[in-house]
Amino acid sequence: MCGVVSIVYGDHNDNLGNEACFLLKKLEYRGYDSTGGAFIKKDGTIVLKKKVGAPSRVVADLEMDKMSGYKFIGQVRWATYGAVTDDNAQPHEVNCHTHLVGAHNGNISNTDFLKEFLRENGHRTVSDNDGEMLVHLIEHYYSKYLKRLKPVEREDENVRIAAFIQAIRKAEQRAEGSYAACITAPDIEGVFAVKAGSSLYAGKGLDNNGDFVVVSSDLTSVLSKTRFLIPLSEGEGIYFTSAAYKVFSLAEDKEYVPELKRSRLNISDISLAQKYHYFMEQEIYTSPQNIDMLIKYYFADKDEEKFFEVFEKNKEECKKQMDAFLKLYNVFDHQTLETEYENIRKSESFSAIYKEVLGENKEIHKEFQSVGFSSEEAALLDEIMGLDEHYFPELYILDQMLIWKKKRKTLKLRSELSNSFKKIQQKGGRVFVVASGTSYHAALVGAYIFNNLCELSLIPANPGTFRSMYMNSITAKDMVMGVSQSGETKDLVDIFNDLRAKHGHNIMLASIVNNENSTLPQEKSDFYLPLMCGPEIAVAATKSFISQLALFYILAAGMTCDDSDIKNKLEKIKYYMTFTLRAVDLDVTEVALKTFLKPSIHILGTSLVGLSREGALKIREVVLNHTEGYDSAEFKHGPNTILGKNTIYSLSDMERLHSDLIESFEEIRRDKEIRDMDEFLSLLKNFKLQKVDSDVLFGSYPINGDRDKLNNAFESYRKRVNIENYFSNYPLVFICPPDERDKRITVTQVHTHKIRGADVIMIAEDSEDLERAIGGKPAGIDDYYSKYIMVPKTGDKNIFVFEAALVLQLLALRMSIAKMKYLNKNQVENHGVHPDVPKNVSKSITVD
Repeated sequence: MCGVVSIVYGDHNDNLGNEACFLLKKLEYRGYDSTGGAFIKKDGTIVLKKKVGAPSRVVADLEMDKMSGYKFIGQVRWATYGAVTDDNAQPHEVNCHTHLVGAHNGNISNTDFLKEFLRENGHRTVSDNDGEMLVHLIEHYYSKYLKRLKPVEREDENVRIAAFIQAIRKAEQRAEGSYAACITAPDIEGVFAVKAGSSLYAGKGLDNNGDFVVVSSDLTSVLSKTRFLIPLSEGEGIYFTSAAYKVFSLAEDKEYVPELKRSRLNISDISLAQKYHYFMEQEIYTSPQNIDMLIKYYFADKDEEKFFEVFEKNKEECKKQMDAFLKLYNVFDHQTLETEYENIRKSESFSAIYKEVLGENKEIHKEFQSVGFSSEEAALLDEIMGLDEHYFPELYILDQMLIWKKKRKTLKLRSELSNSFKKIQQKGGRVFVVASGTSYHAALVGAYIFNNLCELSLIPANPGTFRSMYMNSITAKDMVMGVSQSGETKDLVDIFNDLRAKHGHNIMLASIVNNENSTLPQEKSDFYLPLMCGPEIAVAATKSFISQLALFYILAAGMTCDDSDIKNKLEKIKYYMTFTLRAVDLDVTEVALKTFLKPSIHILGTSLVGLSREGALKIREVVLNHTEGYDSAEFKHGPNTILGKNTIYSLSDMERLHSDLIESFEEIRRDKEIRDMDEFLSLLKNFKLQKVDSDVLFGSYPINGDRDKLNNAFESYRKRVNIENYFSNYPLVFICPPDERDKRITVTQVHTHKIRGADVIMIAEDSEDLERAIGGKPAGIDDYYSKYIMVPKTGDKNIFVFEAALVLQLLALRMSIAKMKYLNKNQVENHGVHPDVPKNVSKSITVD
């Protein structure tokens, strides 16, 4: 993954360099192999600055802050095509047939073919980078279109813009892959940007330097400049100046000017806090806070009663006021915004509600101002507050009104689902939970929680399993519940479509989603429950998994417990999650450094197969090491054959072999009686060493000759460099909940496997039996390793689930960082290991 950014001002801007530095640093998490920027002045001068390294270092080295101009294109690179060199850094300036400069984010998979095509057509390529091929490709077609124009037509900028758009469309047909790009010509006022399979966001705003339009691969960087977004869809491009823009289709001759859209996202939800280095890290460490959101919206609060009673009594007027407030999202001028808000706050109905809520308390701003706004519309409320701080009391009432509206709906949906569960239980029906990936693993753990807390069983299945094993047996007594972070999982949507087509509305369909505006809740479900964990930026799901578990807990506990007990337990879960994150960090880091180069790992959960599979998925996703999740007792039924001598070697094993090879060759080099080089190389070949550079290995040492001496030397080598010396223990990670039966099973499995060549890592509460089980070194296995990652003790199997989930997420994070640094240090190109953006997988965040 890389990142591309561009901004255009109306006039020459001496501060453009500082703006560029700010925007590039916002993109650093997307790539730090190289950084570059093109600064374009009104006279057409292009100043190109680029260098290997991350923005935090390179922008200072290149003195980018001193640059000026009126438009800028920048890029940060996570290398895929081409080595990490200055030449392969972007942007690329080309002038083979016409003068252009541009950069891209993504991958052009037919780069080699394009490079050959471009060279055959007179283009001089100076790098191996696919971004350069894309810029040349657009140059190629743009120059062809320019040649067809009459001289008078070339003088018309609008004609050149139209020709440029045609060139982009033609290049898009020729380029294979997924990408976003920004490109311009020095004699065209604006910049062209393309969204062809990779993320791209655009916004329009005003700052101290004047009007601007900004585009970026990263929504955070756009929102740091403006909250007014220009909607862009997949397969579209945009041409923009500081004052105007138009969107065009990449596939057909279609152009339009979409209306601006005010973002509802808080920038804090999608930006990386200073104390974190990766979004995955931030999302793990802030996941306890998401429990607060579930408590806030899924349970009544006495402190809210005085507000909510008034809102309920005046619900029709409240709905009118909220509708009027939400229309302010379409107001982009601050003066108009203030005028429209004044109309709301001074309206007779709002004034009456405000006075009734306020009652005798005339100091509402002193009581609540330190708390701030907490509804989903907090960003707009904050913006209006910025116009006049005296607006706070009325804005706070609106904030509470918006919370009431959301909470009213959520409590109703929760009640409906709980009642449906009870009816299904009475009728002897079944509840199927269908999900994919992390959500499927959450469903497996959810079934464990339901089994612990109530007498209703959940039947988890991924879409393929459900279709092949359960689809034809569904009856009107059953419920199918889908779980999806995005609400757009195609396999799951297809299942819901098929069920509806077969059963109509005789079958109940429900969903648990994070994106409430998605297909699954809005079009396919009878009702849904929101996760409300906010946007998840890192590809690997972490905080949404925790929120899914918490919601399953709320639903299961709701079958047998009252709300006050459930709230208290959720507060306890949150406390122990925070405690766990502080308590296990050093132990997790030790295990990560021990295992990050292991090519294969098994995670064994006793009664917690869903958790073991999720931990394995996290490691596979961000470390790219093969990892399997099993029930601990199931491991002995076949998978345990991987223990002991096998053909799985790690990078660290190969390093040991390499070191021993070098030392053995050094011994042979020092033997002055070996002189016959040809005979020596012949014997090397017989000993299966096919590729030998004699100058590198032996230098100028004389090689003497007698065959017996040579054979003796190699016999010694063969004994020393024996394949059996490089077998290493296989890592098993056990997860054991605080249950006596589960402990007995786990102890048995540990003893069974460690004597057969397993290293053992234990994730559990303090237990003398478990500690003894992993601690004893098996006879004859001198390099046995064990580690006990002890989570805070609660004695509660359900709380343990949350603690262990965080440990596994942290382990994957630490392993990913360690392996990424190792591969970078060894200059391994295109390895794809990254905590936020591992290769072959991607995620788009939802804007609204």
